Amino acid sequence: MTNPLLKFMEKGLLLGSLICLATSAFAVNPTNGLRIEVMSAYNLVVDSNVETPATYAPRAAFFGAHFCNDGTNALTNVWVYIGNYTNGASTPGVYPSRMHPPLVGPIGPSNEFALTHQGGSLGSNDAPRRIGTIAPGQCKMVYWLVSYPNLDENGDTVTGPSIKPDDDLWLTYDIWATGYRAGSPIVADQTRKVTMRNEISAMANKIYPNGANKVPQEYLDLLQQYEPVWTNAAYDGTPGTIIVTEGIWYDLGNIGAGFDNNGDLIPDQNAWMQPVGDPGLFDASCFRLVQTRTLVVVKLNTGENLVYVDTDQLYYENVPGNNRGAVGYVAYDFEVLKGGCASQLTPYQEVASGYDNEKFNGDYGAFLGFGLFSG
Repeated sequence: MTNPLLKFMEKGLLLGSLICLATSAFAVNPTNGLRIEVMSAYNLVVDSNVETPATYAPRAAFFGAHFCNDGTNALTNVWVYIGNYTNGASTPGVYPSRMHPPLVGPIGPSNEFALTHQGGSLGSNDAPRRIGTIAPGQCKMVYWLVSYPNLDENGDTVTGPSIKPDDDLWLTYDIWATGYRAGSPIVADQTRKVTMRNEISAMANKIYPNGANKVPQEYLDLLQQYEPVWTNAAYDGTPGTIIVTEGIWYDLGNIGAGFDNNGDLIPDQNAWMQPVGDPGLFDASCFRLVQTRTLVVVKLNTGENLVYVDTDQLYYENVPGNNRGAVGYVAYDFEVLKGGCASQLTPYQEVASGYDNEKFNGDYGAFLGFGLFSG
């Protein structure tokens, strides 16, 4: 069974008014030719009503990175990790922790906050991944599911007592890789800071547009997809096989300024599309996200469409400010790790709105399709 987005890519870009960009969100200098390119957003969703009690909202996300070989010799026996890298006492699957006054961290001697690895029954053993050989010029993508706190021990939001972003809880995580080039060991690492942001659930933003009515007709024609389809194509559902989601439409709405996370004094104008926000409904020891394919159509006030067609990119930034809305179509592919499992996808989007503001879809939690099953 062929995913409609694959058909779209095979047909090419046939529309005269189409502008196509395949972008890399982040690029870093390589270490001995081994380059780590983090492909995740800087901000995490905390519902603005989290204390009242909260509406159902995301509390997990897939973090991912490309591992690239920019050298002329193959990289061999490459292992990649996420957690806390300390060059000698690293802890894959266990993340750096920190206090964040006036918030009260978890009860215990450290009283500190940290991200939590979601590896299912594998636990932190899900964090190390062997990706083998990376040929010269090749990149390989790896995803990990990570959850984050939204309340402190007193039941106060981790976005702080002020509505301004200055007191929001922030945490860090490290991604690193080891391997060999021409028999010599090499290592590379990257550190990323993520901030828990106070965000509203915007009812105008959906993961389930009515008949995909906001999707330009020419793209529906190319995809041969007129209605959102929530089924999954499991070839046999046994370990080692791939379950291909047939795609989720995202109504991203207008993409506004958002935050200036990289400190360049320019708002990020970003959007992020995630398949799992509730880690309690998804078993990462049964199903592993291995690839994504994305089509994002940004409608510009000039009448043109800016189109991103990418593999393994869920986060977009620097979207033009003259947009009048965007829609996205994402196919998520999962490898089956073991049999006898069932999991539910809980997709969501995070989109920049006004200055120092982001939003997520108001219909988060709508169960789409029949979930993932392994035989």
